[in-house]
Amino acid sequence: MKQRRIGLLFCFVIFVCSACTGSSKDSDASKVVESFYQAIVKQERDQVGTIACAAWEKTALREIDAFMGVKTELSDVSCSVKENSGETASVVCTGKIAASYGNEVIDFPLEGKIHTVVKEQGEWRLCGY
Repeated sequence: MKQRRIGLLFCFVIFVCSACTGSSKDSDASKVVESFYQAIVKQERDQVGTIACAAWEKTALREIDAFMGVKTELSDVSCSVKENSGETASVVCTGKIAASYGNEVIDFPLEGKIHTVVKEQGEWRLCGY
């Protein structure tokens, strides 16, 4: 009976550890998308090299440039992995970017975009939406 309990405990520990590992990988994929939106708001063009995949880097720079010189803020942004196939993940976000153009504030909602995140040189990189 004691061996059975030890075996069940061992299986439970393995299950919990594997669940934590997968969650961390998913969290890294969603964090890269959140960091892209933070770079937009902070107007940090130099961060694109650590966020975007090589094929999407020029587009990512254009996205950031579209908000340059405009006061922006993130509101209620949260990203999560919708699907992960090992080297590619689909990430969805909630929240918005609020951009102030003089006296006018325009909201850019993040819902409805499916972000493609890929492993490039061992790191998660945003590669479009």
